[in-house]
Amino acid sequence: MKKKLSLWLAGAALAVGMTACSGGNSETSNESDAEADTGAEASEELADELVVFNWSEYMPQEILDDFEEEFGVDVVYSTFSSNQEMLAKMNAGTVAYDIVVPSDFFVNQLQEQGLLQEINFDNIPNYEHIADEWKGLPFDPDEKYSIPYLYGYDGIAYNKEKIKEPPTSWEDLWNPEYKGHVITMEEPKENFNMVLQYLGYDHNEPTEEQLKEGGEKLKELVPNLLAFKSTPEAEFVNGEAWIGYAYSGAAAVAWMENKDVGFVLPEEGGIRWTDNMVIPKNAEHKYTAEVFINYLLRPEVSKQLSEAYPYGNPNTKAVEMLGDEIKESPGMVMPAEKIEKAGWGKPLAPDKNQLMNRYFQEAKVN
Repeated sequence: MKKKLSLWLAGAALAVGMTACSGGNSETSNESDAEADTGAEASEELADELVVFNWSEYMPQEILDDFEEEFGVDVVYSTFSSNQEMLAKMNAGTVAYDIVVPSDFFVNQLQEQGLLQEINFDNIPNYEHIADEWKGLPFDPDEKYSIPYLYGYDGIAYNKEKIKEPPTSWEDLWNPEYKGHVITMEEPKENFNMVLQYLGYDHNEPTEEQLKEGGEKLKELVPNLLAFKSTPEAEFVNGEAWIGYAYSGAAAVAWMENKDVGFVLPEEGGIRWTDNMVIPKNAEHKYTAEVFINYLLRPEVSKQLSEAYPYGNPNTKAVEMLGDEIKESPGMVMPAEKIEKAGWGKPLAPDKNQLMNRYFQEAKVN
């Protein structure tokens, strides 16, 4: 899902907008939104180009088209399918990304490696629309490096036509009756979050023996699998997948086309997460990145995002604007007791991460 848009330069309009937004006006008319999106520093100018690196199937083309039309910035858009892939490309440094969208504790990891720069929140007045519970999160407690994009849960997606009673445990993925119709994610850490929870261990602080046991348990799952796939929407829509370890948003996207798709958090807890917008240290167009982030936080734009990809949205104004059907999609609203039991997933220490990756690869080829 790579996108390239045409360009022109909007310098004169920028200066007017920056003057207008300095008073902190939060009206939602098109005029005031445009003014708010131009930031606060009159010396700044939009770049001709913006380089964005995001998860696949996570940004409507319409949003990029509208940004290009309004601001005249050429958006070079590319995607990744795992945090590990994102991290490898960030470390390589061959592309100077302006905006990247890592998951929760990968923000902390990138910051500790010196790969991020602080965000100038003066250029992002629409940050006020983010709910307080999604600010100051454990991986960025001082709110310096990241802004929430969308959030969700890792749990169990299932086909209500094939599985009459809602699943209750990770154990259901190993049910031999579902052989050939089970999906699991393609990232090692996500799979070990799940399998270690199932075994009753701390998924963020496992011992080497627990990792080994988790790898053996994962091997037992492989014969049941239809695929390792983190974007299984098509398989749930067409009925190939009956049950799977999946993101809540993936279940919701599938549900938009097949109302038999449901989603639950297992009794073991499941995982909660948020994907976040960050600006890399080597970004060449920092101000333009902040203008784009602010644009995405406009309530009507954020609403578009949720309508296309109905993950949880931290933008309170956008959620208020959503239709009732979207609000009722799988995983959009979860019971408070379920959320409290769901854990955050954190990267493992380097030695254990290497061990985990080895056991994961051994399980896949088993």
